[in-house]
Order: sequence, then C-alpha cells, then structure tokens
Amino acid sequence: MTICVFDMPSYTYAVKGQRLLRARGVPCALKRRERSLARGCGYSVHVYGSGAEAAELLEAYRIPFSVRNSGGEDDDKL
Repeated sequence: MTICVFDMPSYTYAVKGQRLLRARGVPCALKRRERSLARGCGYSVHVYGSGAEAAELLEAYRIPFSVRNSGGEDDDKL
C-alpha cells in the first residue's frame, strides 16, 4: 500500500486536513512526528493511497502542507 506523508504547519491545519480528506473518502491518519524533525508543528497526515488526490484537495481548500514522502507512485504528480 502506498503511504504519502504530509507535514502540517500547525495542529489546527493537521486536524482540518484530516477531516477534509476523510469527508472526501480518502483514508488517512493524523500522527505525531519524531522529535528529530525541526519543521512544522510536529504533526503529519498519513494518506493511504493516492497522494496526488489528497494534495489537490488540500490545495483547493487552502490548507498548507509540505510533502515529506509521496509514496513513490505519484512522485511526478506532486
């Protein structure tokens, strides 16, 4: 299964992103990141499946994110 990891700038955006994606039928989970990463708030949204679809939804609703791991299949689309 392909997993795409989106790092979020704040906990609020992480929760908003997770709720949006779940409402649109995109399987995902909110996870705490390792302390070794200095960027962002420390939370990321892990998407199970198409990272490109999730990125389009987040961008359409102006939810900021950065892609840490696009899962391989959708690298050219992100």
